[in-house]
Amino acid sequence: MGLLSRKSGKSTRSRTSAGAAVASSLISGIPIVRWIGPSVTIAGVLALLGFVFTGRIDFSRLDSLTGNVASTADGPVVQPVSLRNLGLKKAETIRIATFNIKVFGEKKSQDQNVMGVLAQVINQFDAVAIQEVRGGDSAAIDRLIQLVNLSGGNYASILSEPIGRTSQKESYAFVWDQSRIMYVTNSAYVVQDTADRMHREPMVASFEVRTKPVSGRLPFSFNIINAHTDPDEVSASTGINELDVLDDVFVRVRDYEYQTNGQEDTLLVGDLNVDVAGLSELGKIPNVVSVAGDVKTNTLRTKTYDHILLDRTVTTEFTGRFGVLDFQNDLGLTQEQANLVSDHQPVWAEFSAYESVRQPTMAADPRSGVPVQR
Repeated sequence: MGLLSRKSGKSTRSRTSAGAAVASSLISGIPIVRWIGPSVTIAGVLALLGFVFTGRIDFSRLDSLTGNVASTADGPVVQPVSLRNLGLKKAETIRIATFNIKVFGEKKSQDQNVMGVLAQVINQFDAVAIQEVRGGDSAAIDRLIQLVNLSGGNYASILSEPIGRTSQKESYAFVWDQSRIMYVTNSAYVVQDTADRMHREPMVASFEVRTKPVSGRLPFSFNIINAHTDPDEVSASTGINELDVLDDVFVRVRDYEYQTNGQEDTLLVGDLNVDVAGLSELGKIPNVVSVAGDVKTNTLRTKTYDHILLDRTVTTEFTGRFGVLDFQNDLGLTQEQANLVSDHQPVWAEFSAYESVRQPTMAADPRSGVPVQR
């Protein structure tokens, strides 16, 4: 397993020499991760304000590598929190969200009302993983970022290439508040699925909180796996279940990032199109929990589709606070207005801005089986 990269304009080299070595032999045919590019007109921006890389990891044989896993225990017993009760962002914590912006492309990004709402939403969070970006370019995301920034923000974004088996391809995006979060340069890649086991391969990127160390505690750093499953391929009755692939993705990405970059904290977020009971093998990874559980995440507030998953024994920076941004209760939208924004509502979780203090433990190096101190 390794990372692939190729140069196009700015360097998109892997962070590690190991990844670069793999890249040199497998460089052809990999689309680059797109950065923000096209701009919008001043008149359009002012109107909107009024309303308000690449690389790939091959997981084609992962089932044979990870083996069976035991069922996880129930997650932490906590209740969702309204953003209204949290107030402004705090220096001691950050908020990470996942948001499927339904068919977010040229048409929706020209709707002034919708874009005003989306700008409000993005401003609530420090980092957001976005699914279902359409259009094949960064125009919609660019407009959103420009609107947020002209409203006083300092956000940036990164976008994957269009992904999917059909003509209706989608891109993943990450957006983050640059004043509070740092994107780790050249860390973004799309998982490689040579066996075509998923309709849309996930995208991965790494981030670190922008803060000074306090009492020996370093800034919190983490990886995010951004995923959007095919609703027709997450049912056991069909014999095809992408959740039985995503467990492999989580384990291998987490292990790879730890071995190559020393990164311990990996989140898997996105629109998984299932509730907790439907997480299948992904929900059976030891100690991995969906922080929001079965809180309803669709705009009608009838279904659970969206999740933020983490290993609760490792990512102890999670404060226990989470929620679903409710378009009607938090933003005052009508049901009709909410539906125009998306059929999903953002799910978020709060984390410490600092790494937890961990006691060294003895664990077997997976490559040699020899106990090592971590």
